[in-house]
Amino acid sequence: MIIPAYRLEKRIGLTVRRVSALLDKLGLDYEVIVVDDGSPGDGTWVEAMNSCGNGRVKAFRYSVNRGKGYALLYGFRHSRGRRIVFFDGDLDVHEGQIEVLLDCLKGADCVITSKWHPASKTVATPDRRLLSKCFNLLARLLTGLRLRDTQTGGKAFRREVLEDIAPLLTVKRYAFDVELLTAVTARGYRIAEAPALYPIVLSRRFKLREIFRMLLDLLAVTYRHRIKRQYVGKG
Repeated sequence: MIIPAYRLEKRIGLTVRRVSALLDKLGLDYEVIVVDDGSPGDGTWVEAMNSCGNGRVKAFRYSVNRGKGYALLYGFRHSRGRRIVFFDGDLDVHEGQIEVLLDCLKGADCVITSKWHPASKTVATPDRRLLSKCFNLLARLLTGLRLRDTQTGGKAFRREVLEDIAPLLTVKRYAFDVELLTAVTARGYRIAEAPALYPIVLSRRFKLREIFRMLLDLLAVTYRHRIKRQYVGKG
């Protein structure tokens, strides 16, 4: 389990406890890796360290905020498992989704939680639903991805997939998920979309600056994919 954390002083301890309890219940041999993504001046790092008591939880940090994508790949480089789960630290996605991801991974190389799967339990304000759908449509048109969703914070991979594509990735922030999945697809791996079987509530508003940066990053991914052929298929 790779969990990025940024300014999650009040949440990260609970997240680690709930994730660990779920994995214990499933009887899995696991490790939870928390990466403090340069949280400035709060207690995220202290809470992450306080969660490391059972020997299965590790915490890492660096001093400058670099983005969720950087944190996830940083955690991956310090991991050992054959199956890797990326999971947001704020529990916007219920920890029960981890079991869904691992079950679906038995028949795929990569599994993503899709907010817009027909069986998903997603609650969204009209503006958030519109923003998510528009971004997904644009990502599909530009990159060729055939996925209903790319941005939900619950994904699982076979280790060899990430080892193959991680060196090819450039984006560390806003369009990291799109680049990640574009590379997975371009390399010929199988992606499965799993429904969010636990409610996801979308209410956070994005600033115009964030939307603009997402679009710029998406265009950069498109250029690297369509023009540079950076994510070319396996031999």
